[in-house]
Parts: sequence; structure tokens; C-alpha cells
Amino acid sequence: MATATSETASVEEARLKTPEPPRPAEQVHVFEPYRYALPKLGPYFRDVWSRRQFATHMASSTLKGQHFDSFFGQFWLVLNPMLLALVYFLLTSVLGGQSGAGTSAMNHFVGLLTGLFAFFYTRNVIQFAASSITGGGKMIINMSFPKVLLPLSTTFTAMLMYFPTLLVYAVFYVSVHHSVTWNIFWIIPIFLIQTVFSFGLGLLFAAVTLYFRDMSTLLPYVLRIWMYITPVLFSLSYVKSEVAGNKLPHAILAVYKWDPFSPIINSWNTVLVGNGPRPFWPHASYAPQLSEILVGAVCAVLALVIGAWYFMSREREFAVRL
Repeated sequence: MATATSETASVEEARLKTPEPPRPAEQVHVFEPYRYALPKLGPYFRDVWSRRQFATHMASSTLKGQHFDSFFGQFWLVLNPMLLALVYFLLTSVLGGQSGAGTSAMNHFVGLLTGLFAFFYTRNVIQFAASSITGGGKMIINMSFPKVLLPLSTTFTAMLMYFPTLLVYAVFYVSVHHSVTWNIFWIIPIFLIQTVFSFGLGLLFAAVTLYFRDMSTLLPYVLRIWMYITPVLFSLSYVKSEVAGNKLPHAILAVYKWDPFSPIINSWNTVLVGNGPRPFWPHASYAPQLSEILVGAVCAVLALVIGAWYFMSREREFAVRL
């Protein structure tokens, strides 16, 4: 027993004399003040591109969740703007003096459809994107991903909702116009310019809505007022003819000209219904003015740059604000 006790004591004494290995340095987290700054663009956009299917799948799942992939869902997508076009047709016929019968009335109705369908596409892109960040709060808090994918997915949603209206519009267009020329292909670059312009504004309002939650309630009214001061219900050529006849003040023409969305709507109207004071004017040119295409493209790029800069520079703060 004495021997065992002495051996245990010697082992304990040797253990106490042996120096302990150094412990690994503890990790120290330093929380620096938040600064608005853009992320590294190269890795950021590569991450967005690698997750592009997330945006498309989310857009299709959103449409399925709202039953827009069914026949009646797509029928409502077309019926809603057509009913509004009918209401505005009656209003503009009375207020604007564009009354007529037969072919003249049908030309006026199709001219309204041109502007309304185009404006509704931009309106949907902006409204859907504005609520994408506040609506995706759980995903933003629990996952790490480029937040720009959320407004990008809502843009795809608005695009998928817009395509059925184009098919219905084509039926009205051919029934009234009775012919199609090569100028119809101008709608492709016009659509791309409008998409970039709308997406840029959507990014801007998506970030602004996070700071000012009442913006989601105010935005529909702002967009409706914007529609009234954009060449949607009345073409720019019609306003010019009314101003020249002293029937409208010159200030209205100035508002139409300085609206950044006017070049895009004017290009739609020119290609599809002509640029005369009335839809399908006999001497209208159905090729868009290159000046309006260039101005529309510049406005689209500016909207995208400003919207992307504001959105991406504040992306790190989204989880805290939510």
C-alpha cells in the first residue's frame, strides 16, 4: 500500500511540474460602425448568376400560389386591364372629345390598350419589388444570399403576368390594323429598355419601403397619378395638337416631355398605333424615333444605376431593419 501511494504521489508531482500546452487564442469579434458601401461587385454578381434559378423558380411558385397559372387566373390578368381600358375609353371619349363610332371607336380603344398594358407592366414590376424585401423577412434573416434576387424574382413574376396580355392585344391589333410590318420587331428593344427602367425603380422602392413602411400604402396612388401625367390615356401627338389649338395649357406638354417614362410609352404608341394625334392615323410613321429610343435607354440605365446603388449599399442593414 505504501508503494502504491508513493507511486501515485510521484505521478501527481510529475504532472504538476509538466507545463500545460498553450491554449488556442480566443476569437475576438469586433463590431465596427456600419457604413453604407457597395459589396465587391465581382463576387456579388457571380453569386447572383449562380443562384439565378432561385429567382425564376420563386416567380413561378408565386404565380402558382396565386393561381395565375390556371386558365381563369390568366383570364383575369387580361380582363382586369381591359375593363379599365373600357372605363378610360368612356372617360376620354367624353372629356377628350375622341368620340366616334365603328372603326374610329375601335382604333381609340386599341390605342388605350397599348398604353395601359405597357404601363401596367411597369406598375407591377415596381409594386411587386417594393414589397419583396419586407415580404421576405424570414428568408433574409435565416439565409445568406444576394438580396437583389428577391426584386429580381418579382420582376420575372410581372413579366410572366404580362405575356398573356400581349397575346390578347395581338388579336385586337390585327383585327384593327389588318397588317403587320417589319417595324413590329421594334417592340423587342423597347420591351428590354422598359424592363431595365422598371427594375431599376423597383430596386429603389424596395429599399425605400424598408425604411418608410407607409410607402407600400402610398405607392399605388403615386403610380396612378404617374399614369395620368404619362402619354397613356392621351398620346403625345394628341396633346401637342390640343396645345397648338390653345385647348390645353403649355404646362401639360412640358410635363409630358420631361417625364422619364414618356419616351418608352411614346415608342410603344409609335410602333403599334402610330404617332399621329389619333390612333392609327393614316399618315403616321410606325418606326419609332431613334431620339426617343436613345433617351429611353439613357433613362433606363440611370434608373438601374441609381436603384442598384441605393439597394446594394444598404443590403447589409436589411436584417437589422426587419
